[in-house]
Amino acid sequence: MSKNKILYNTQNIHELIRDKSGVLELDSNIILTPSAMDLVKTKGITIVYKNGKEDACNNNNGCGNDDIIKSITKILIDKYNITDEKIIKKVIIEVLKGIN
Repeated sequence: MSKNKILYNTQNIHELIRDKSGVLELDSNIILTPSAMDLVKTKGITIVYKNGKEDACNNNNGCGNDDIIKSITKILIDKYNITDEKIIKKVIIEVLKGIN
């Protein structure tokens, strides 16, 4: 994984949201400006953090839980406006520990 961060704003965010899946998968190298986040939310796109999913599997908290991870991520972002990757990862890990 590269340590170089890539910043996306309203001008270049369209490079990331090319497909019509409604899900935007990001890793820890990608940073979105607040205005880019607003644009993504306006389009009804859910952000899924790749590292949160991979780390949950690597910590033996269950790897067959992709739907749960996506649902938790969507709820945290859409209902509680939590977009910090570290917080999302902690919540996912704790939930998976509780159900597995």
